[in-house]
Amino acid sequence: MTDTEYPIEKPWLFDLRSSKQLIGLAVFATTFTDGFLYGIVVSVLPFSLTRRSGVPESDVPFWISTSLAVFGMAMVFSAPMAGYIVRVCEKRQIPFLGGLSCAFGATMFFMLGNKPWMIIVARIFQGLSAGVVYTAGLTLLVDTIESHELGPWIGFGLSGMNFGVLVSPTLGGIVYEKSGFYSVFVMGLGVVFVNLVLILLIVDRKTAEKYKSPVNPTGNPNLLNEETLRTSVASGKRRVSNVENGDMNATTPLLSSCGEPSIKPEDQPSWCSIVGGFVRNPQLVAALYGCLINTILVSSMDAVLPIFVKQTFHWLSGATGAIFLNLTVPSLIGPFIGMISDKYGVRSVSVIGFTFAAVGVSFLAFIQSDDTRSKIVACFLLFLVGIGLNASLTPLVTEIPRIVNSLQEEKPDIYGDRSAVAEGYMLLDAVFGAGTVLGPLLSEPAFEKLGWIGCTAMLGLFSASAMVPVVSILICRRHLY
Repeated sequence: MTDTEYPIEKPWLFDLRSSKQLIGLAVFATTFTDGFLYGIVVSVLPFSLTRRSGVPESDVPFWISTSLAVFGMAMVFSAPMAGYIVRVCEKRQIPFLGGLSCAFGATMFFMLGNKPWMIIVARIFQGLSAGVVYTAGLTLLVDTIESHELGPWIGFGLSGMNFGVLVSPTLGGIVYEKSGFYSVFVMGLGVVFVNLVLILLIVDRKTAEKYKSPVNPTGNPNLLNEETLRTSVASGKRRVSNVENGDMNATTPLLSSCGEPSIKPEDQPSWCSIVGGFVRNPQLVAALYGCLINTILVSSMDAVLPIFVKQTFHWLSGATGAIFLNLTVPSLIGPFIGMISDKYGVRSVSVIGFTFAAVGVSFLAFIQSDDTRSKIVACFLLFLVGIGLNASLTPLVTEIPRIVNSLQEEKPDIYGDRSAVAEGYMLLDAVFGAGTVLGPLLSEPAFEKLGWIGCTAMLGLFSASAMVPVVSILICRRHLY
């Protein structure tokens, strides 16, 4: 056998299963599943809590907000664990399978539970699932996709989350109204099963390299793995888009010193020191703050919009869920937003997105009456908010691995030679969870005490506040490459 022959037979449909297209689809399906299961009860709970659980109508807002808040808290607490698991696991499927197991358990709790506390337990399992899913999914995309292509692919992956969160109230409300309570969660279990099949099919890049590596003449598997890793990293150049300067052809290593590691494994920095350095970096903090505000807006809409629509327009669950379509449709432009941000810069696209969101949610304050004109204007404004949410989030999430890689290139003695993208997305995961907690906790009391006008004004100010760090701090990104 020559040195160029492959000693291991490739798996069935290897080229398809290891392709970035199938891996991207699997990440989309995973974020969609999490978002779908998270939002599927948004339009169902206001009705099932009273009819199935016997909760008084006056207590329904409390249980809805509480269920969303515990989801976010579980997501925050599970984020460090998720970052560690993704970092140490050889096979990327393992974290996904753990997350999907939690998602399955949550759906079963929702379907079989008839007490409010069981809904809380289900939301906790959903939060644990999300804590792994986003860290693993986004890290897998960064592992698979070249940096100059990350924008569209991150946009595609996140569009699954947005599409799942925002389409699930529509489908959940319609299915609940037409087929009953159990059918809603049978549908959710079906989504989990499809996602599981896709995850089991994919072959991640690290595993694929084993089938592409030539035989080691020494016959020593340890030397083979080490040489494979060195060759893979040394040749694995990443195109880094200098989006602020408009240079789309600049090529730099993912980590400047990865070809010949300057730090011994035992001298690598600790997980805590890496994360501590990240949270002290103003560029990364600015991106995370923008993601936090985005998540607060999404979870606030989930918490108060169904109640407002039910009280103002007197719609049933199907129509209440259908109004979320105005927020859902713009999520389809996620890949396009990624392309635009790569071309014109993260700062410009994100600021435009937050502007759209601020204007749209602020003008929702004028929707006060139950007439056709108000309903049409409400749908238009929600569509504007949906565009803003997608245009602001995708560029910032795409920018996080670029900031992380730049920090590691500049200070390998502090951040180490081993890629810390998982830690960066772990922080993003925690921010998503914190935003999910803060959204209901802030919007629900504001809605009760200040009314719809006060609630929407507050959310408009939140959206506007994200423009300041994005403009003033992310502008420094042009000096990092």
